[in-house]
Amino acid sequence: MDLKITEQTSFDLDKKIWDSGIGLSSWLVGLCNRTNLDSDSAAVRQMRDALFSSERRTILELGAGTGLVAIAIAALRSASNLPDDIIATDVSSAMPLLEQNISSNQHTFTTSPKAVVLDWDDEDFPQDVTGLEDGLDAIVMADVTYNTASFPSLIRTLDKLLRLGSKPSAILLGYKERDAAERTLWDMAAEIGVEFEKVGERAGAGGAPVEIWIGHLRE
Repeated sequence: MDLKITEQTSFDLDKKIWDSGIGLSSWLVGLCNRTNLDSDSAAVRQMRDALFSSERRTILELGAGTGLVAIAIAALRSASNLPDDIIATDVSSAMPLLEQNISSNQHTFTTSPKAVVLDWDDEDFPQDVTGLEDGLDAIVMADVTYNTASFPSLIRTLDKLLRLGSKPSAILLGYKERDAAERTLWDMAAEIGVEFEKVGERAGAGGAPVEIWIGHLRE
């Protein structure tokens, strides 16, 4: 799978390619192809079904940045030839580069990801999200933990997304530790009923590895 992803050498965090996005995308290739996985647990099998089933899927990425992960998912799902809903969300400042990267990889998609503004601090979701009345098959995140001050807004957003429709949403997180305080996210997720299971790792560009976590709402 060959993708073209552009980043900007500015100080804007949403315009850079980060290790977790690369590591998570690598893991997704293995998940789709059933190769190079650290685990094939029930959670991994359920995630494979949520993302790569032969049925139509609705998938949303939070904090998409350059769009790498959403673009990788769309490219991997192209063989299904189905009209999926793949939504790459971030703040408004990320949209021009996100849309550029989606356009640059258009030839790899059956269904193109849609770039949508979703600010975790906003009370209301955009129509492109609230219109998903059946809910989401999967919520995907990579490198969303760099600012612990944003965790309450992120958890509130995740909680609302999980309650969009009747179907249970699988949660996939790519995480690289930079500060131990970032792991308070797991405790905050537990407060809204989300349990995470670590299912793999990928080497990063130095430092800690990229950890792959799968989450779900407790029944």
